[in-house]
Amino acid sequence: MKKLFTIIALLIATVTFAQSEDSTQTKITGYASVSVSVTNGDNFLNTSYGSVEGGIMCKNFGLGLVLGRGTLAGMGKSTDNIKNYFYEIKTSASYPIGILSGNIILGYGGYINTIHNFIEYGVGMSYSVRKMGYGVTYSNWDGVNYITPCITLNF
Repeated sequence: MKKLFTIIALLIATVTFAQSEDSTQTKITGYASVSVSVTNGDNFLNTSYGSVEGGIMCKNFGLGLVLGRGTLAGMGKSTDNIKNYFYEIKTSASYPIGILSGNIILGYGGYINTIHNFIEYGVGMSYSVRKMGYGVTYSNWDGVNYITPCITLNF
């Protein structure tokens, strides 16, 4: 839990620093995203996880904080446990490819109140319409390959 608070404090410090820049310099924007990651298996709830992400973008680089649950199975039940939930710091780089944008992601995180940490790395594509982005990513998250469709609001 101490790591989570440290990570949140660093993100807040980064956002505060970014907002104090002169407006004639590089523009910093924010984003919020929701996604459901799926892998192959017999049971969708056991092989999928949901997450929300918020962060900042500067030019083609992003830094975000992800919060989610390791599997959708058992979510919201009385037997649910905080140890099923995770946090992740994620960085990304994007590059315009015609009407799409390609991106590369790299993240590091862990499950809350456990010593289980993980990395994530992957590639994806997105399409933007005004402030909304629609994308899909192929990544390896905690040693398992996932396809992750997402919807993002840029502000």
